[in-house]
Amino acid sequence: MNRSETLAETVTSHFPRPGTRRPGRRLVALVAAAATALGLLAGTAIPARADNDDLAKALAALAIVGIIAHQANKNRNRPPVYQPYDPYPQPQPQPTRAPRVPAACAIEITGNTGTATVYGERCLRSEGFDWRLPQHCARSARIYGQNDRIYSDQCLRDAGFRVSAPRY
Repeated sequence: MNRSETLAETVTSHFPRPGTRRPGRRLVALVAAAATALGLLAGTAIPARADNDDLAKALAALAIVGIIAHQANKNRNRPPVYQPYDPYPQPQPQPTRAPRVPAACAIEITGNTGTATVYGERCLRSEGFDWRLPQHCARSARIYGQNDRIYSDQCLRDAGFRVSAPRY
């Protein structure tokens, strides 16, 4: 027996706790109620000289009542299914929009060390590409007799642009 600090705890410690009912008590009560009902039903419904048809009807009625009671109590003992609820949903990150560099502006330059693909700024602007281009990638060059800035495909990729293969 536990010792308590206050009188109220001492008085209430002898009472059963509300959440500690055993699940078997309900079953015992149901069986006792069914046995009582069957006893009363058997004593009043079946006369002293009942033939086999009356007995079969009474047993069929009891079986139907039992099936209905079983179906009614079948889902009572299932634990409740809890749906996960997040009171503070985490914001989803916004998808990054990496601008695509127009492949029509690609110029391939072949040299002794290999082939390089560059993009002219004038062509990019005429194709409607209005994103800010990284200044550290810009190199001055003459294209078709005009001064222009060119950007290498690898430098544009590193700066976050989507560079596709050149089209001819």
